[in-house]
Amino acid sequence: MSRPMFPVPKDAQATGASDVKWFAGLAMQAMIAKQEIVPDSEAQREEIALWSFRMAQAMVVIEKRIRADSSD
Repeated sequence: MSRPMFPVPKDAQATGASDVKWFAGLAMQAMIAKQEIVPDSEAQREEIALWSFRMAQAMVVIEKRIRADSSD
């Protein structure tokens, strides 16, 4: 079994953290740091979280495509 390109660290605090959760955290951290996002409401925080998970899901899909292409 091949290892993910950007694996969830073994010492990650979230028990059973999936790649999607890990990538979502990275995406959220990057958005906040790069765009200086300061959510003013619960709805804004939820939208940032949803967008982060969408980005994470896309990262996992692309990683699978890259692995499939490289195995050909």
